[in-house]
Amino acid sequence: MTGDLLRESADLARRHEVRLHTHLCETADEADYCREHFAATPVEYMESVGWLGPDVWYAHAVHLDDPSIARMAATGTGVAHCPSSNARLGAGIARLREMRDAGIPVGLGVDGAASNESCSLWEELRHALLLARARGGPKALSVRDALDIATVGGARVLGRQDEIGSLAVGKLADIAVWRLDTLAHIDIADPVAALVLGGRPPLELLLVNGEPVVERDQLVSVDSDALACDVKRASATLLSRATA
Repeated sequence: MTGDLLRESADLARRHEVRLHTHLCETADEADYCREHFAATPVEYMESVGWLGPDVWYAHAVHLDDPSIARMAATGTGVAHCPSSNARLGAGIARLREMRDAGIPVGLGVDGAASNESCSLWEELRHALLLARARGGPKALSVRDALDIATVGGARVLGRQDEIGSLAVGKLADIAVWRLDTLAHIDIADPVAALVLGGRPPLELLLVNGEPVVERDQLVSVDSDALACDVKRASATLLSRATA
């Protein structure tokens, strides 16, 4: 994508009051490329084309130096942290503690099926904690920090903290109810630690805007078998077009 196209995209998005999103600093070679071609860090370059601000969020942000973290924090630019994808690809471990301390809005993402076959946000919750501690030690992230990133943090990144991300009167009824009273979790005293560090618990109920989507670990809002067939056909069609 050219600089002109990035500027025009930012202008168009702001005229229509929609948010801007792309991937940034996922791999170390991005910084090398930007220094060589633009004499700037990736964050400096993106700021020069209008891509920093509270209406912008980036996936990954693994390789940020201190000035880049400070600049993103000062402009309210958000990050979707994708720990499983970054680990799967060997891209590195994001500076999650430093981003949080600086005040950058940070939520969780799965990236996509091409680099994260499970696409499970629950796994991201656990991996965010484990990788943060692997990088920064046992105090780098608490279980409640991780849960905050997965809920309120994601809402802040999307600019929807007044609608979603926490249980409060007037917010949308998007609620996940996990069972922590089964054999796998019953002896873990802290329920947040049980959820974040334990095995995947049964999902008793998932509501989206008050409507049930999952009940007792079963998808109830759509025919999952029919949906799987549709996805398989769509995938085959896309693959055939790509290889034609």
